[in-house]
Amino acid sequence: MKKIFLILILSIIGGIACKAQLIHTSEFVKLSLPNGTYKVNKQQINALPGEKPVTKMDEQIRPPYIYNIDNIILSFHNVNQDSINNNLLGNKIFLDGLAGTFKRHGNNSYTSIIKNLNSKQVLIANYIINSTGYYDFYIQNAAKTLTLAGKMKYPKADAAKAEALLNDIINNIQFTK
Repeated sequence: MKKIFLILILSIIGGIACKAQLIHTSEFVKLSLPNGTYKVNKQQINALPGEKPVTKMDEQIRPPYIYNIDNIILSFHNVNQDSINNNLLGNKIFLDGLAGTFKRHGNNSYTSIIKNLNSKQVLIANYIINSTGYYDFYIQNAAKTLTLAGKMKYPKADAAKAEALLNDIINNIQFTK
């Protein structure tokens, strides 16, 4: 009886201590996210520091997949199959144009780059606003027919952790088409 009780207690403790790895899946993409990741709902987003309440307009443009990983908010849009939006150079030019506003107001933190990594092409834009860092990223499959767009919001102090997470996402994403 003592053994059964001990096994039961250890199983419960093990179940609480072990967090299952979360897999982000949507049409055409599969991605393993780190342990401790959890999906965020509308109420949880509204409760985050610095977030304004979600309006109906926000809901229409907000990415459908939002996760929290150690206070880093990671969001993904649906995979894009439209050739116009799969133009990474065009997206870079657009983002660089928007960043001109930052520079006009004395914020020189914006950077952007297009990289070829393995069989993927990636556009990464990074900037800081009021001690909060942001990554906008677009990951494209080898055939340049599918693009996953995402955004990451993180405390400026966690910049190294956010960069490592982004690199992990880029290296581990699997396009299924």
